[in-house]
Amino acid sequence: MNMQKLSYFNQRCILIAACLSAVLLLGFSYAALGADKAKYGGQYRIPLASEPTTLDPAFITGIYAVNVALNLFDGLLEFDKDLNVLPSIARIWKISRDHRTYTFLLRRGVKFHNGREVTAKDFVYSFTRILSPDTGSPIASLFFNIQGAKKFHEGKTKAVSGLRAPDPYTLKIQLEQPFAPFLSILAMANAKVVPKEEIGPGFSRNPIGTGPFRFHSWESGREILLTANKEYFEGRPFLEMLRFRIYPNIQWEKTFNDFEKGLLEQSIIPSSKYDMITSNPGYTKRYTFISKPTLNLVYVGMNVTIFPFNDYRVRQAIYHAVDIEKIVRDITKRGSIPAKGILPPGIAGFDPRFKGYSYDPDRARQLLKDAGYPQGRGIPPIEIWTVAKAESVQKELRAYQKYLDDIGIRLVPKVAENWSEFIKFINEKKAPMYYAAWYADYPDPDNFLYVLCHSKSKTNRMGYHNPDVDELLEQARQEWDYMKRVELYREVEKLVMRDAPIICQHVNSFNYLFQPWVKGVQVSYLGAEYISFQNVWIDRQ
Repeated sequence: MNMQKLSYFNQRCILIAACLSAVLLLGFSYAALGADKAKYGGQYRIPLASEPTTLDPAFITGIYAVNVALNLFDGLLEFDKDLNVLPSIARIWKISRDHRTYTFLLRRGVKFHNGREVTAKDFVYSFTRILSPDTGSPIASLFFNIQGAKKFHEGKTKAVSGLRAPDPYTLKIQLEQPFAPFLSILAMANAKVVPKEEIGPGFSRNPIGTGPFRFHSWESGREILLTANKEYFEGRPFLEMLRFRIYPNIQWEKTFNDFEKGLLEQSIIPSSKYDMITSNPGYTKRYTFISKPTLNLVYVGMNVTIFPFNDYRVRQAIYHAVDIEKIVRDITKRGSIPAKGILPPGIAGFDPRFKGYSYDPDRARQLLKDAGYPQGRGIPPIEIWTVAKAESVQKELRAYQKYLDDIGIRLVPKVAENWSEFIKFINEKKAPMYYAAWYADYPDPDNFLYVLCHSKSKTNRMGYHNPDVDELLEQARQEWDYMKRVELYREVEKLVMRDAPIICQHVNSFNYLFQPWVKGVQVSYLGAEYISFQNVWIDRQ
């Protein structure tokens, strides 16, 4: 079966996204400006809300590295602005009738930034490296469905039997069993090709890929610079330089102030400014405003391995004690949508009828009493960790403090020094509670429910383990019938929400302002992190 386009399941994902999501574009339309008007030269300054820990695709787990990496590297496939899976270095591919064998035919003449041509063996190496126990990649499990991957990862074999390169421009991948999200996974930032000869201790901070931009420099705490790859196989980018400016600890207000001074080409709209900007015609005339729902979830994780969260009744009590809708309406703002469950609108499996947890402090008090902690007695002060210093986030945490104080629980907000410290702390499951966000790497419910809730997922930072959930998630990965997959994921979501290891707070919308001289930007439902700058240009006239 020829599969140059999207799988049936992902086509339905996009159909749902189109039905449930709306796009507001004020000012001019980027799409209306033809590429024939594009100009070469200039730099584009992008804010990074925290400093990445690495730019090595095998180790990327945070959103702050994704936008940089996607402009440095290419993979077999890529997403377009509508989340269709399209060819990248693979020019065509085929899938066997049993959905287990994938054959990719590669473009000729694609070169790494060091000048060497990319071959199928480079993809065998890149995927094998992710799976190697010596690498210790945190995303290795995404590729465990490749035949022989688990045995290789466990050190039982010397190679991955399901990865073969019969000739320089043909790659064959054999799966253990059908894996519905596989094409989408091959389009994500972790599945990019890397050159074996360049891999070493310094690769994470001095990467070499095939992308439209080359790595130039990285000054910690200040900026990451990329320069145009004039030999890029899809045509050199218009911009001469990408300048990623680092703003430690998510300082939206400072980012926006720098944008207004003309020091950035784009900025998120802080919660404190949202109402003013959306109601003020001056802003929409001066700048380009794009508002678009994205596939994400802002949530509070409760570590079920730490007292008192080892009792589901305590977790349920805390959920009922917090008025999520009021927090999102009065504090978060920015067009955000209160979340009822883990799956956001626009992704397959989202159930608009799912009610989630209501604000019910009396029910919360009863649950605490049933658990043996009447009026919170016996529960010590609980730390909730974040890396965000944004005023809106701090207000949200103060609201959590107030609501939990009303049922007798004292909450203590803690702010990590930087993203590296925060991600290490929650990965090691040392935080009793933590405030975080998950942004989809690929448009599939597997990327929310499996990565956040499966007991073997490295990004399940809540220590959550329910054997029934694990079994259903594994079953859903092998199910190719669209409606059966939807029902499986809905059942998983109900089970997880009953166990309540996670407070689902809201879904962020993409609400950004762009300078009037910025042309050619296209935004997908994956948000700002997935903006490709290859076809963006600057026109100050």
